[in-house]
Amino acid sequence: MKKIISMSVILMLIVAMTTTAFAATQSVSADLEQGVVNVQMTEQSTSKILVLVEKDGVRYTYPIVDQDVNQFPLQMGNGDYSVRLMQNTEGNKYRELNKTTVHLNIKDSNQVFLNSIQDIEWQNDQQAIIKAKSLTQGLNTDEQKVKAIYAYITKNFKYDYSKAKTVTSGYFPNVEKIYTSKTGICYDYSAVFAAMLRSVGVPTKLVKGYSTPTKGVYHAWNEVFIGDKWKVIDTTTDSAYVQAGKTIAMYKLVADYKAEKIY
Repeated sequence: MKKIISMSVILMLIVAMTTTAFAATQSVSADLEQGVVNVQMTEQSTSKILVLVEKDGVRYTYPIVDQDVNQFPLQMGNGDYSVRLMQNTEGNKYRELNKTTVHLNIKDSNQVFLNSIQDIEWQNDQQAIIKAKSLTQGLNTDEQKVKAIYAYITKNFKYDYSKAKTVTSGYFPNVEKIYTSKTGICYDYSAVFAAMLRSVGVPTKLVKGYSTPTKGVYHAWNEVFIGDKWKVIDTTTDSAYVQAGKTIAMYKLVADYKAEKIY
């Protein structure tokens, strides 16, 4: 959801630079109640800009894909985060434009996994989100909501084998387009599932890594917070079973899934 939200703490870093390759103004702000940082490009850059979010030696790297507000999670728990903006100069070389430290001390760490972010971008007026609210209307528990949306996705979405062969680095799911087409790769399934659940108040992670079912192929799945614990759900693999009329457990064995990145 590309929006500017009420800030409990705002850290503004404004840099105006002009070179033959770059002309842009950037602003970085942190919402420490929601657990996110926002980066806004007020002018278009002609060179690649990366956002580096780092804590305790763990780094997440995000490309700026447009000049609107881009929202990124502070998903590694409370503490100090380094946030840097890097500009590509040539080849694989970058220079630092901005650097700041953000201290997160959020009471409910699950709040971070309710936001719209670059990997899981959604808005309340999207058809996918309207459908999520319709599917969960009148349901009283988060687990009931999870089951309703899980059933919808696994019954209606199909894996796009052609896209899997051609997708390139830097791809981000478009929740509304995926919902409309009802096709996608594991990243798409996970992003739509997360967006729909987050929109109805269920903390949901999008996870990337490796799993036993996918036999060493890089994969994406979800974790949902149910009954005071995080549970693994894999809508991508389950959709084939469900549509073939086979019974499969919704919750997976944690030991079968090895996370490398969590969003």
